[in-house]
Amino acid sequence: MKVCFISPLGYGLYNRYSRYPFGGAEVQFYLLAQALAADPRFAVTVLTTVRDESGCEHHGLLTVVKRQGRGRLSSGGLRDYVAAFLDMRRQLRAIGADVYLHAGAGVEVGAYALICRLLRRRFIFVVASSADLRWLNGQMRGPLSWLYAAGVRLADAVVCRSQEQLAWLRSRYGRAGTLIRTGHRVVEHPPERQAYPEKTTVLWVGRMHPLKQPEMFLNLAERLPKESCAMVIMRDPAHEHLLQALRTRAAALTNVTLHEDVPWNEMDAHFARAKLLVNTSTYEGFPNANPLVESGPRRHAGKARHRDLCLQLIRPTGRSGRRAMRVRREAY
Repeated sequence: MKVCFISPLGYGLYNRYSRYPFGGAEVQFYLLAQALAADPRFAVTVLTTVRDESGCEHHGLLTVVKRQGRGRLSSGGLRDYVAAFLDMRRQLRAIGADVYLHAGAGVEVGAYALICRLLRRRFIFVVASSADLRWLNGQMRGPLSWLYAAGVRLADAVVCRSQEQLAWLRSRYGRAGTLIRTGHRVVEHPPERQAYPEKTTVLWVGRMHPLKQPEMFLNLAERLPKESCAMVIMRDPAHEHLLQALRTRAAALTNVTLHEDVPWNEMDAHFARAKLLVNTSTYEGFPNANPLVESGPRRHAGKARHRDLCLQLIRPTGRSGRRAMRVRREAY
């Protein structure tokens, strides 16, 4: 069977030298694609979007198709959408997969679902985060926002990660979904504890997007001048102004170090040095800042080897205006 993962923002995972940014949904597809490609019954292709020339690359058992474009389709004018629709139809037909998968809300979901109907192929929509279903049309805006809902209804299957998401899917879109929990490979025989460096940093990891609220971490760092604070940032071209503001403010804090566009294979070293992981995101889907996910390669399948703290900062709500904090200790 031929399977294609549509991952416009995922190229940086397959070519670590490209320094292309990626997010949690792209990480999940990267892990799934690799696991599926290891099964000889499947031929796996990943469709990505790049700024430079289009083409095709082979990374291990995976075929990575590079499509030149702007990333996920915006909700702009009708003429632009029709042109993009026709171009994507030609692309999916050329790939020739039996099943296509896409994760995350967007008007393009409707296009993928309709194209697959026209090509008589199956389309699976994967819920990237609860925000995809919590609000009608997945927070989409503009005259084409209805295409997202149409895509969810037309999809041959919708994969949810929680019972709550299944309930939202049923109540908002009138259809059933399939529950598949988020997974991550666990190494059965990790290195000995002595191989880990001393835990010295307070760590934040995330994409440079307003919903990640990175300024909250700098507020925390400012109040902890004796702590070594590190931020691992994935650039988002749509929010370069946010990155510039963050760089300026971080430069004034002597205890803060920024690391930009770190390749996936280098992430483990940052988590190994962290004594505290801080999450400031408005909501999470497949979180890059989850110690049980990113630190997975060091997790022992049988017993906890050591423990980490994960701190989640939440903006003030209600009349009290008090800032909430959630602290949990993760064992791995």
